[in-house]
Amino acid sequence: MKNRKILLFWAVVVVFFGGLLLAQQYLKRQGSDLLPGAGGDFTLQSDHGPVSLRDFRGKVVALYFGYMSCPDICPTSLWNLSQAMKDLPPEQAEQVQGIFISVDPERDSPKAMGMFVKGFYPTFIGLTDDKAKVDKVVRQYGVVYQKVPLKDSAMGYVVDHSSVIYLIDRDGLLQKRIPHDTDPDIIRQALQELLE
Repeated sequence: MKNRKILLFWAVVVVFFGGLLLAQQYLKRQGSDLLPGAGGDFTLQSDHGPVSLRDFRGKVVALYFGYMSCPDICPTSLWNLSQAMKDLPPEQAEQVQGIFISVDPERDSPKAMGMFVKGFYPTFIGLTDDKAKVDKVVRQYGVVYQKVPLKDSAMGYVVDHSSVIYLIDRDGLLQKRIPHDTDPDIIRQALQELLE
């Protein structure tokens, strides 16, 4: 009787944790915002109107969150990504979409974002929207950001933010997170793995 209870206990534990792992994998595949950092579809504003992640099904998407007034990290990240794109064969580069989402909609308009990203790579798209919509996407991807006031500065504030390039596969599923300061050659290799 005692052995049966122990066996039943362990069977319940295995089923519980097995179910938990399966549910987590399912939510990740669905890009559910119920699981922080799982990614998923979104719609925000570009300089040409609304853009959704699903618009790029069939392409690999490289997604980055930041803001236009960022003094160094955002430009470095976008430059590294643009170098990786330039190092791809042209037929592969056409299958990758770079997207930059601003977490500073107070200062970054869709029109300004559109001009800003083109300075890094001609096909990059800049997106933003009202704070509530941007914050929903931020939660989906597990991004952290915070306004930090600057005393005696014309900028007024900076935005501290996590700095990761999110790689999304052809089916719209988040596959990799790459630190912002990763060498462009490593970013290129990661993009090519998802293009295979």
